[in-house]
Amino acid sequence: MRTRTGSLRRRLAALVAGAVALAGLLVAVLTGFVVTTQLHGALDTALQREATRVQRLLQTDAGYTGDAASECRYVVEPACAREVTRDDAVGSGRGPLVLTAAAHRVATGERASARSTQDGVRVLVVPVRDGEAVMVGIPLAQTEVAVRRTWIALAGAGALSIVLAAVLGYVVAAVGLRPIQSLDAAVRRVRDTADPHARVEVHRNDELGRLADAFDDMLARLAAASDRQRDFVADASHELRTPLTTLRTNLQLLGGDRALDPGTQRALRLAVSEELRAMQLTVDDLSELARGDRHDAGSLDSEDLVTALHEVADTTARRWDVSVTVHAADEAAPVARAPVVIASGRLRRLLDVVLDNAGKYGEGTPVDVRVRVTADTTSIEVTDGGIGIPPEDRQRVFDRFHRAASARGRHGSGLGLAIAAQICAASGGSVSAHAGPSGTGTTIRITLRSAGGPTAD
Repeated sequence: MRTRTGSLRRRLAALVAGAVALAGLLVAVLTGFVVTTQLHGALDTALQREATRVQRLLQTDAGYTGDAASECRYVVEPACAREVTRDDAVGSGRGPLVLTAAAHRVATGERASARSTQDGVRVLVVPVRDGEAVMVGIPLAQTEVAVRRTWIALAGAGALSIVLAAVLGYVVAAVGLRPIQSLDAAVRRVRDTADPHARVEVHRNDELGRLADAFDDMLARLAAASDRQRDFVADASHELRTPLTTLRTNLQLLGGDRALDPGTQRALRLAVSEELRAMQLTVDDLSELARGDRHDAGSLDSEDLVTALHEVADTTARRWDVSVTVHAADEAAPVARAPVVIASGRLRRLLDVVLDNAGKYGEGTPVDVRVRVTADTTSIEVTDGGIGIPPEDRQRVFDRFHRAASARGRHGSGLGLAIAAQICAASGGSVSAHAGPSGTGTTIRITLRSAGGPTAD
């Protein structure tokens, strides 16, 4: 691929200047041709008028020989005139009124008229009587002077237009490319500082303004992604530091010189196993969140919510030894199938996260799951009667690693609901936390797009 070098401002200035200069030169040339044609046309009109006047005088006065010299020494009209007959020889006469073959044919009646330019004089030949014609001439000097002055003026105007075009091109390039220069400076700042928080301060209601706004939006997204990445790494490091410290302490006790009784050794080994399992779960959740950040939002599928919900409910009931009841209905009656639009392969993971959260923090209370289906949306409400979520934490529980104060003493990484929020966002849905119907416990409400009409039992 060929790389173009040089300043964009210079290229744009040259382009604008060239276009304006070319337009100015074309206008000047066309104007010159029009003025030249008009001047010559006016001269021919005046010549025709004078030739007609002389013709009529000769036709009415047989003794009239013309009121102008045959040498065309004057600038008045006609400057010169000569009467010729068919008996005159071609080439006779002198100066611009030499009898030409075309003029002789007018005298013989073979032609109606004849025009020619000789020695700087425009000559018109018209018939007078049978076998006679008159040659009338007008000098071109004044007309040529006017034409020459016109071309000189137009050349000066063309040169001035080139200068003005160059100035205009520079001004247009300087003003028009100012937003692009701001963009270039912002890009260079981001490149040099690796900080996407820079902004382009351009306020224009045109394509360049929209380009600057789009670039600002892109930088804002990059900055947000960079901030999330830093927070993610910091939170992950903090979350993994505690189990690593515990593991190191327990392993030091197990491998130390001090003899431990069998019961203490078993307890330490069990603690090490639990910490390793917790770390494994945390690492798995971190990997899942990282993959979800790269998820293609266009990769969506239609899956049956009711079938997946029953399967996950059975798993949750066995895992936490709780009762999980599923109620699925549309606006009229229970349904056996409820297709929803979901990120490919993520429906069961979404349901598992929410139901596992209810089983974990429900403190053994029954878990109630209600599905409501409409033509456009399908909502899932998972309710437990456990410790609940304080109002100030109901929005933040979907942030990564955030855990309500009442849940911090329990096992978990604080990533489950963040995974649920990520899946819902990728699916075009939403998730929110509320107090239970009786004021105790928690209700997690998920809304997804319906993929088709429900199927009744």
